[in-house]
Amino acid sequence: MHRFDPQHMLQQNRGAFKPEDLLRDFLPGPHAILADIGCGPGFFSLPAALMLPDGKVVAVDLQQDSLDMLADRAQAAGIKNIETIRADAQDLPLADASVDAVLMSRFLNNFPQRDAILREARRVLRPAGLAYFVQWDRVQTPMGPPFTIRIAADEMQQILRDVGFEVERLWPGPAPFYRVLAKVPEQG
Repeated sequence: MHRFDPQHMLQQNRGAFKPEDLLRDFLPGPHAILADIGCGPGFFSLPAALMLPDGKVVAVDLQQDSLDMLADRAQAAGIKNIETIRADAQDLPLADASVDAVLMSRFLNNFPQRDAILREARRVLRPAGLAYFVQWDRVQTPMGPPFTIRIAADEMQQILRDVGFEVERLWPGPAPFYRVLAKVPEQG
């Protein structure tokens, strides 16, 4: 597994896009429970917690230093509705159908076991739960993961369908990314 520097991640994220703008695409309401899988130092987790005043963000990452940085940042901002969990995305310590939404930002391309990770995300989502993905587009860029491990938008949509999601929408950009919104069917 590639190890990420949480401080570098925060600096790299600044200016790429505003997390609040993307969160508005899919957060189901102020009372929702969001699992931010591969949360890093909380680029999305902190703004999501502010947008979910009656809900909660479950921030999941395998790197303890990222979770510690997120917890410190939340404490400094007075944000109390974030729970940090150190876990592998293939084995989430969350109950079946326990969250309303899942977010994975620039995460899946780093792992060959994508299907297992997506099945686990689907397992923790409630029926009609939403999954939102920000992915590196399969284009050459001077930064980001190698071109060879990036997932093309059409391939991402097919992977989601193969594990039982309904693809709701695909957005191009902001470059060099694309975004996908998927849903767990009503009948689970």
